[in-house]
Amino acid sequence: MNTIKSLAYAVFFVFLCIAPIFANAQDGSIGRLIDVPDVENDTSKMKLSDELRGAIGDAGHIVFDETEMRQAARSGGVSSSYWLNRDEIAKLNKKIRHDAIVRFVYQGGKKPSIVVYIYNAYTGDMIQDLERKLKKKKLTKEDKSAIARGVNMVVSEIVPIEYPEEIEIRVTSTPDGATVMRNGQRVGTTPYLLKMEERKGASEQWTISMDGKESVTQLIALDKTETYSVILNDLPNPTSDGTRGKVTGGTGRPIFWLGFNVSPTIRKLDSSADDGTPIAYKTQVFPEFSFDVGLFPFGLASTNQYLQGLGVQLGVGFGFLDSTLVVNVGDNHECTVNNTADGSATVTCNTSYIRFNADLVYRLLLQKKGERLNPNGLALDFVLGFNLAKYTIDTNPIYTGHDYTGMKIGAKFMTPLGLNNLRFDAGLNFYINGGQGDIGKLSKWGSLKERSWGLNFAFHLLYDMWRGIYAQVGYSLTYMYTDFGGVGCLDRHCLVPKNAESKDMYHEIMLGLGYMLY
Repeated sequence: MNTIKSLAYAVFFVFLCIAPIFANAQDGSIGRLIDVPDVENDTSKMKLSDELRGAIGDAGHIVFDETEMRQAARSGGVSSSYWLNRDEIAKLNKKIRHDAIVRFVYQGGKKPSIVVYIYNAYTGDMIQDLERKLKKKKLTKEDKSAIARGVNMVVSEIVPIEYPEEIEIRVTSTPDGATVMRNGQRVGTTPYLLKMEERKGASEQWTISMDGKESVTQLIALDKTETYSVILNDLPNPTSDGTRGKVTGGTGRPIFWLGFNVSPTIRKLDSSADDGTPIAYKTQVFPEFSFDVGLFPFGLASTNQYLQGLGVQLGVGFGFLDSTLVVNVGDNHECTVNNTADGSATVTCNTSYIRFNADLVYRLLLQKKGERLNPNGLALDFVLGFNLAKYTIDTNPIYTGHDYTGMKIGAKFMTPLGLNNLRFDAGLNFYINGGQGDIGKLSKWGSLKERSWGLNFAFHLLYDMWRGIYAQVGYSLTYMYTDFGGVGCLDRHCLVPKNAESKDMYHEIMLGLGYMLY
């Protein structure tokens, strides 16, 4: 097949897969996809066939010749002259959509004519036969125009939306016999076949599972015929001492995990008071390093599915940054002087940051795999824990840092994303901070803390790369608010502040690696 024919065949399939409706610029009728085989009894070396196809195309329709039709027949599993058989026309159209077939027969003799047979390609029925008497053996312009008008009038009555396409969704698995879950309902076992009418743009996540195997979540497109093949891997087997064996890749609930993260972090602290000048404070982007460890100990020995959801997790992070303050030139401080003006100095102070959390976690699995809870499906974490965040700054007369210590209450939602080993989670935490912290820090703001609370929102993408080794990327936003009571020394002149407040916000973009034991 030459290059031109190859391109024509490619265009043929493109047009069959996209909209079968095209505007007719001549008379306002709707264009159709029309198959036109070679004219029967044509002795003009294809000239007659080409002229008739050209006339139909000029009327605003998309026309395919016999070579393209035979290629489609091979792809669709019908005979090479399928247009002569009603059932084969309809059969091919279930796989390769077209609207009509126009078949021409040339009748010679003293009074030659063109007989036209028009078929509905969706049903295979012949819907019209026409005849055009020819004054000459060759087609005149009037002949071509009259035939095109007749064809156009008939095929314009075919409405494609009245013939919905039948979609076949096949799901196979290795091994066979896996349960297929659709919208949380069991619909059958593999190999599974679903026949339905077309639903443009629709898609769903189906779960394929089997006892003793890791379930697979598959994204199913419902707008085209498709076969999906999945491989179900074995779950890790318990060893003789009650612990699980070798680590397998997966995205379910781990027994143990250890992670290391690096986060570019931006901190912004705002302060205010009724009297006195608030602290002039600036900071920079700084790197934060953190470690996380988690343990679900009941997964090692207990067979209780719900008890296995109880675990603990610990996390620690630290970073180093610079803080910029304005102090008196004569003040005692350990900070680096950047410049002086009008009796004051802009100084850069070394600042350290550390955070720590210890949490009790309960993971609730929201999907089942057969008769058991599915660790690879949707899950929800409930968190109750202790949280500490502490900023310590070099000695200076204005600002000596911030402490946040208290209770954390939160929840996190997790879901697979339809790709193997890829998961997404998003969490929200609420902090209730208490305690006085360091007396030196507190005295700058007031004699006591009226209230202090915070919010944290975070989300992550996690991908299991190989045998429990995972990579993740995420974002975290933390906001802390503190209302101070009593009197303090909030600015460099030590004016007595009233109703001092601080609003602390920091952003983290996290990149991490870790290891999970499932």
